[in-house]
Amino acid sequence: MNYNTMQHKNIPYQHDEWLYNEQKCSAYTCKYFNFYPYHVMSFSTNTEQDMIAQIDEYVDNKEVYKIKRDLSTKAAGEFYKTLTYKGD
Repeated sequence: MNYNTMQHKNIPYQHDEWLYNEQKCSAYTCKYFNFYPYHVMSFSTNTEQDMIAQIDEYVDNKEVYKIKRDLSTKAAGEFYKTLTYKGD
């Protein structure tokens, strides 16, 4: 594999190239957003333009992701309150 690290808005991402069945393949991968509120371990795109657009989405809409994460966490908490352990 061949890795080339780049940045957009100070967010690192990689361009990866490899051979599969003797065909040249490539993808852009970002592993930066694995923290609150995103919790995205990694994501890949086929083009650099798509990578830049996805990074812009995460960075420019951080407050929206906070709201969504907090609502999801609250909903999970409410769901678990309804569960009762009956025992074996």
